Amino acid sequence: NKDDIYTTIDKTTKFLNTQWNSDEELRILQKRPPQVLPLAANSKVYGGCGNYSLGWEVGGSSYCPRTNTIFLVPEQLTNFVNNFGPSAVAFVVAHEYGHAVQHAINVLRKYPTPVMELQADCLAGAFIKDGSKEIGITRKDTLDMANLAYAIGDPTHGSGAQRKYALSSGMGMIDYGCSIKEMSDLHSNKVDTSIVENKRSGDSKLNLNLTPFPKSVIGSMKNY
Repeated sequence: NKDDIYTTIDKTTKFLNTQWNSDEELRILQKRPPQVLPLAANSKVYGGCGNYSLGWEVGGSSYCPRTNTIFLVPEQLTNFVNNFGPSAVAFVVAHEYGHAVQHAINVLRKYPTPVMELQADCLAGAFIKDGSKEIGITRKDTLDMANLAYAIGDPTHGSGAQRKYALSSGMGMIDYGCSIKEMSDLHSNKVDTSIVENKRSGDSKLNLNLTPFPKSVIGSMKNY
């Protein structure tokens, strides 16, 4: 219900802010985490990333670099939860936090859109890492998030397999990083993504119980 989704957003945002503030490299950059604003579907934003006279229709979750703001649409997130479980909220919000990191280090919009989106997926994995008991995300739920990435792949964000591979890499389950070069190679099909291409939990090739390649948020990018 409505109260549940706002509670999940609240817990998820607090968790991600803690992850942001605990990342030593981000502290060195002296960059603050983004503000998060839930909006009703079809709301309009005036000023900032919107337009003073016409407004900006927010059809889905997005990041505004001008004001370092993440817009979330609870109706959209509720739909994701119904189909993929509560871990989907963490994936969507953490993806937008990934864009905030790109803005903080001044790489946002400097590279092709699919590369930026795949890097945001990878950074989302680095933020979420092993999950959180407080917000109800377990290692098993990571597969739900990966399947969400798989299900919503498109030419702008990368294929489903590429998104799932990027997220799993950021979480430390795959020996791969989040740098621009790595994400470019991933998008150019230079990386074998077969390890993640099976969507069913019963025969997934990923070992969800191990994090053999742990990464910090900035450290995962290898000097970007």
